[in-house]
Amino acid sequence: MVDKDVLSPSFYPLSEEFRSRDFPFYWVARLNAKYSADMDALLKPKGLSSSKWRILMILHEHGRLSMSDIAIHAVAKLSTITKIVYKMQEAGLVTTSLSPEDRRVTEVSLTHEGEENLVIARELTHRLVEKAFRGLSSDEIVVMNRCLSKILDNLSF
Repeated sequence: MVDKDVLSPSFYPLSEEFRSRDFPFYWVARLNAKYSADMDALLKPKGLSSSKWRILMILHEHGRLSMSDIAIHAVAKLSTITKIVYKMQEAGLVTTSLSPEDRRVTEVSLTHEGEENLVIARELTHRLVEKAFRGLSSDEIVVMNRCLSKILDNLSF
């Protein structure tokens, strides 16, 4: 009987049996790059990008957030998020203000125009998501999310 808790040597970079195509991070990196490129291609004609889309979605889901919280949710550097948010503010998609609790913290909120752009972006990207998940069941997506979440938790400690 095979012990399900013992991983194949092909998953470990130091092993002679290691093959990049057997390595989940190989696929995660390729998937992320392809998804981001396809999202950018869809959104660029509307003056958006995958980064702006991510920020719009995060603010839509969570409401008013600090720049730091957006960076955490977007898995991006604070300096990168700050630059993007200020460009989005110039475009009228978000507003920024100092936190009433801590004047050192800048908080960000969606504007009406930001919400309207999010509706457009969601319509544009819906087809890409349908294409990406073609042939997968809801249960398979749930299992994949659980696995990816577990790996992230493992790396977080």
